[in-house]
Amino acid sequence: MKKQLIARSLIIPLLCMFLLLSSCSQREFEYSGDHPQLYTVAVNSILGADGYRRTSWGRRAPLIRVRARDSYGRVLFTYSEGESNSDYSSETYFLIMQKVEGNYAYFYPHFNVIASSFTEFRDREEQLNILRTFNRWSRAMSDDSAFERVRIARRKGSGPISDRRLLDAYHEVFADPNIYRQRTAETRMRFLRTDRYGRSVYLAIGAGSRYRDTYIAVVFQADRTFDLENGTLEITDRNIYRTELRQLKETNGWNTPP
Repeated sequence: MKKQLIARSLIIPLLCMFLLLSSCSQREFEYSGDHPQLYTVAVNSILGADGYRRTSWGRRAPLIRVRARDSYGRVLFTYSEGESNSDYSSETYFLIMQKVEGNYAYFYPHFNVIASSFTEFRDREEQLNILRTFNRWSRAMSDDSAFERVRIARRKGSGPISDRRLLDAYHEVFADPNIYRQRTAETRMRFLRTDRYGRSVYLAIGAGSRYRDTYIAVVFQADRTFDLENGTLEITDRNIYRTELRQLKETNGWNTPP
């Protein structure tokens, strides 16, 4: 009897510890693969990316594969989070990283990525050639002032906006109260990246029957506010929104002093 009581007293704390660790691991996934620099570029380029694959065994590393390198250090690679994630971020993407210097990876914002579905109804090599052209493939490296610079990391950042503020913003973007039932701030508002002055971009994902396929990009100012009319953009086609997203960011002062 005494042995049973001791065993039970040990099992309960161990079970609590396991649940706590599981909860933490679900909140913060760490990429342990061979390409942290490519992982960093992908999660800072793909609007709506989770940074991991959801499987029946839990969260797993996204699939990253180097496809080509040019003589100046650029890398063409593919990134996929698998079919088990949301429809928005489940497919394979082709991306180009310009270079790595120290702890930072560099890429052209907006035009360094295309989705694989964009190549299904067109010649794939033609589309990849367009991607290479936009990214100066096999040409001497240009002035890097046009590059986006991000610190290489094995975790996708959670962003500067608190969960409470994200919930409030979500309620503003989607007025119907039914669309955020049984959802969490993490799945409703997905962080992309920040600029040099504290502004940030998130993707708001509609989750109810009325807004099932609705995706809206939101630009927050450094003071955590956003303009509902001029600071949001509905994403109707994930393959052709990048010019509009660039314009949205410029309208909201992206990378300019406040």
